Amino acid sequence: MARMRVNGQAMEFAMDPRTPLLFALRDAANMTGTKQGCATGQCGACTVIIDGAAAMSCMAPIGSLEGADVTTVEGLASHPVALALVAEGAVQCGFCTPGFVCALAALLQQSPRPSAEQLDALPNRCSCGCQPRILRAVDRVAGITATSVQEPPASR
Repeated sequence: MARMRVNGQAMEFAMDPRTPLLFALRDAANMTGTKQGCATGQCGACTVIIDGAAAMSCMAPIGSLEGADVTTVEGLASHPVALALVAEGAVQCGFCTPGFVCALAALLQQSPRPSAEQLDALPNRCSCGCQPRILRAVDRVAGITATSVQEPPASR
């Protein structure tokens, strides 16, 4: 039985300790925001925050996470990064968005004004070509091009 906190809530997973966190979240906790991409830890789609650091949930067995503090995209719904991605129109198909929200939130927590090298080092990629808009969203949150994140425009 793996016990951890997910988005501030205590959770127990009665699953094989080798089960990747990705499947525990999606199948047992019904938190489907975290996406499965490559299942090899290379694409970033499954990124969550574990004890303050971005981590690929497809590569994290739940047995190694006893007592961990996990944050998923569901826990970051109103985070400035999520709002900035929407404001910059950086959510085409949306498949990579949850991983980007978690990876960028963790990076900005550690480095409020990340360098181009730090951003390039993220494994997260967008196949829809939103990378420039994602970078603008980071600038927005970091305060480089705007002093605060504005609410996304109302849908028409």
